[in-house]
Amino acid sequence: MAEISYGKIQKKPRHVPFVRNVKVRMTIGFALLILSVVLALTIVGEGRFEVVVSITAFAWIVAVFFTDKYVHKYPQRYFTYLIASHLKATIIMGFFLWIMGMFAGPIAAPSNVLWTGYVFFVFFDALSSVPCRRENLSHKSADVRASPEIKDIADDRFSNLTSADKKLSSIDKQTILNKIRFDLDKRIVEFIENNLPDIQGGNGDVLVLDDITEMDNQDTLISLLIGRTRINHVHRLNRFMQFCTERIAMRGYYVLRYVPLEDFISSFKDRYPEHLYWLVYTLHFLWYRAIPKIPWLDRFYFSPIFSWLDTIHLSVVKKRNRVLSKAEVSGRLAFYGMDVIAESKMNGEAYVLAQRVSLPVQTKSPSYYPIIALEKVGLDGEIISMHKIRTMFPFSEFIQQRIFEDHGLASTGKFSDDFRLTGVGKFLRKYWLDELPQIFDWLRGDIKLVGMRATSRHFLSLYPKYFLDLYVQVKPGLIPPIFDESTNGFDQIVGIEFTYLRRYLDQPFLTDVRYLIQTFTDIVFRGIRSK
Repeated sequence: MAEISYGKIQKKPRHVPFVRNVKVRMTIGFALLILSVVLALTIVGEGRFEVVVSITAFAWIVAVFFTDKYVHKYPQRYFTYLIASHLKATIIMGFFLWIMGMFAGPIAAPSNVLWTGYVFFVFFDALSSVPCRRENLSHKSADVRASPEIKDIADDRFSNLTSADKKLSSIDKQTILNKIRFDLDKRIVEFIENNLPDIQGGNGDVLVLDDITEMDNQDTLISLLIGRTRINHVHRLNRFMQFCTERIAMRGYYVLRYVPLEDFISSFKDRYPEHLYWLVYTLHFLWYRAIPKIPWLDRFYFSPIFSWLDTIHLSVVKKRNRVLSKAEVSGRLAFYGMDVIAESKMNGEAYVLAQRVSLPVQTKSPSYYPIIALEKVGLDGEIISMHKIRTMFPFSEFIQQRIFEDHGLASTGKFSDDFRLTGVGKFLRKYWLDELPQIFDWLRGDIKLVGMRATSRHFLSLYPKYFLDLYVQVKPGLIPPIFDESTNGFDQIVGIEFTYLRRYLDQPFLTDVRYLIQTFTDIVFRGIRSK
């Protein structure tokens, strides 16, 4: 499999903290904090020691959590990063010190004691971080590699298969059709007849499942598994799909059916009058789509205590109404090692034929909750986690390669006709609201204020090598150069970003100031919005 390098890492010595161990640096910081409080109490002569220490320590812990200031993350420019990280920590610590001081009251924690200790600590802590030494860069980021395949998400799952697993599965379609013709709906039989490959001399083993309760004989692998029930009505969908794919032999097939999101919404509008539609849809959205995707509440939703609610609901309406989009279904299949080879839609119902081509993804959790962490390539080729509000349907990241191959890129550098985006997601992206959680990444020093947007391994593989050589030398930014509908394709975007990287390496501060002003002008005066 072809590989590309992320670029040449600079080998020249860089300044690093004299004490590299983060735990030691934090211990020194806490000792300086205690010393600062003692000095403040001694000078002012009032206040309770345990209260002042507790308040100051709490504000310090919060500041360290948000800024990660004892971890040096920009070795090329030591003192610039030192000033930035300590300044952010100083502001956050001061804010929480002011809040906690008001709660404690002027008797237990006089403001002059708190702020005197605060000033002492900021000075001592910054002073202790000044000593540095030079050392050569020598760590794993010097040889980061990426493949232009979707394997950047799955760690090349297919290479872990044995040669026996990679052999094509034999399917005797006629034997299978004779077995299922009278047990399944006519439409799904027609879909299988039209799309299932037929290999001469193949076998006719087939398994038809309705729900998770029918799981037995798990050691037997079969060549074709058919889901008779719409997966919208399966309560524990993750477990069900995991079981189904594990029962299918490598290169075997899986047939499923579901009601797509757009057809579900249409049926809702037809079923309820307008004054009831929004109320019913909102309640349905909260119960079936929102609560299961909120951390901790999802455990509450699927807990045995509330399973009786699902049982009562199922006994009354005879079905569940999970809402599923095409992107989520395709993404779930890809996550479990299935490749969609045929799709069809009839009378508001979608049918999918997928083939098992790899092992399930083991190295990455799906994007499911409202706030997600995405793997991006940062400084020196290190993989960093970038946080954002989820704007795509769950599991969508696992079909990124397919979206690119089918639709290519738009003039703005994003994927064309990307059906993975939710309705709310399009609005959030238009005004860059989905990127607000990246303020946390900026505070922690993983990105800087202005700079190129951090890029995924797959997307970065589309760039030319001369670009990658510069990309790994500059930390990504929170506020990137803006591309609008006037941008003439991906090559022009590469040129714009390459120009920024060269200018930044020549004049870091002035370049970021110019780009910050330009971005502000584009948004406020030109009305540029994200597409």
